[in-house]
Amino acid sequence: PLPMIVVAEMLGVPPEDRDRFKLWSARRARLLEPTIGRRERRRAAAAMIAFDAYFREIIAERRKAPRDDIVSALAQVEEEGERLSEREMLNMLRLLLIAGNETTTNLIGNGILALLRNPEQLQRLRDDPSLIPDAVEELLRFDAPVQADFRYVLSDCEVNGFPLRRRDNLLLLLGSANRDPDAFEDPDRFDVGRGASSHLSLGRGIHHCLGAPLARLEGRLVLEMLLERFASIRLLDDRPRFRTGIVFRGLYGLPLRCTPA
Repeated sequence: PLPMIVVAEMLGVPPEDRDRFKLWSARRARLLEPTIGRRERRRAAAAMIAFDAYFREIIAERRKAPRDDIVSALAQVEEEGERLSEREMLNMLRLLLIAGNETTTNLIGNGILALLRNPEQLQRLRDDPSLIPDAVEELLRFDAPVQADFRYVLSDCEVNGFPLRRRDNLLLLLGSANRDPDAFEDPDRFDVGRGASSHLSLGRGIHHCLGAPLARLEGRLVLEMLLERFASIRLLDDRPRFRTGIVFRGLYGLPLRCTPA
C-alpha cells in the first residue's frame, strides 16, 4: 500500500524489505485490539522481536553514517548533552510503523469504498476537484480508520454528570463521536462538501496526531490521481470484507475495475 511505501522511505527501509515491514506493521497493530487471542499475541510479539532486531542494525549504521531519513535524524537528536537511547528510538519507530501505515491505509480503502457506494458524491468531486480537501475530512469522519482509543483515569472526576473513578479504564468510541447529531447535521449522510474538520479521527488537543498533515496529503493525492487517471471506477465485490476488531477499521482488500481516462 502507498502509506507503507511512504513510511518505509521516510525510515530508510530499502524496497526489498518492504514486504517484511508490512507484515510487522499488520501484526503489531493487532496487539492494540483487546479481543485477540493468544495465538495472535504470540505472532505480534515475534514480529516485534524481528522489527527491533532489524532496526537495531539500522540505528547502529545511522549513528556512524547518517543519511537523509528519520532514523538518522533521531540518532542525531541531542538535548542537554544527551541523545536518545536505542530503546527510546525503537519505541518511536514502533509508533511510526503503526501510525503512519495502518491508519492511512484504512483511510484510503474506506474512503474509496464510501465514494463508490455514493456515486453522486464521487461525481461531485469529478465536477469540482476543489472539494477534495473537504472530501478527505468527510472520509475521516464518515468511516474513521481508527474507531476507538483508550484512556486511564488518574483521579476521581465527573464528565457530563457521569462519575469516573481512579484507575478506571475507558474505551473512547471515536467513530461514534464522529456520528454525533449534536456535532454534525444529518451525521449518517455522506457529504464531501460538509467540511467536517471537527471530527475526532485525528485526535484533539495534546493528543492530536502528529502525522495528520501527511495523512491528509496522502488522502488528497490518492483522490486526485484516481479522478485524473480513471474515467470510471467500480467495485468488483459489492460486499468487501472488513478486518475484525474494535480499534482499527479497514478492509482485507478492495477489488476494483478501473477504466483509464
